[in-house]
Amino acid sequence: MFRDIHAGRDDVLPLDKSTLDGLQFGGKRNHGYGITRLKDTQVVDLKTLDYSRLGDGEAFILELVTPFVLESEYPNGHDQDVPWWWKEDRRDLREREEKLLEQREIYKLQTVDHGQVVAYEGDRPVETAKSGILRVGSHSKYGFGELRVKPVKPRSNQCQSSEEKAKITG
Repeated sequence: MFRDIHAGRDDVLPLDKSTLDGLQFGGKRNHGYGITRLKDTQVVDLKTLDYSRLGDGEAFILELVTPFVLESEYPNGHDQDVPWWWKEDRRDLREREEKLLEQREIYKLQTVDHGQVVAYEGDRPVETAKSGILRVGSHSKYGFGELRVKPVKPRSNQCQSSEEKAKITG
């Protein structure tokens, strides 16, 4: 199992290993099931990461690491559209229904499925990359909405019309 913990204060992290070791998860945790053992921890300061590959790029893609919530039955979970900085329309994306369980209540979520790659239309790739690590969207605190920004080479010749190509060759 992999889990991130984000803190808004510098004095919160790192947590003592004894705080994390032996946690129990799942429906039968009170009966001794679902115990976990801490293998390793790592603290990463987003301010110290190298974003130079993004600063030098001209075109970018977004890879969805976790599903992005569009519609939610969860209390105080807000429905939202596909972000404006994604070049894709909702009809072009692969969606999936997820379920969120809390205190024996099941809430349905309609999500953009993880693993998809979409074109990025925004103008702030470094800021988007930082936000993507922390997750975006109304359900980010539940693990939804993590994404990666990756630079790609822009397609120049493929976007020319046939009239422009004729001028170049003729």
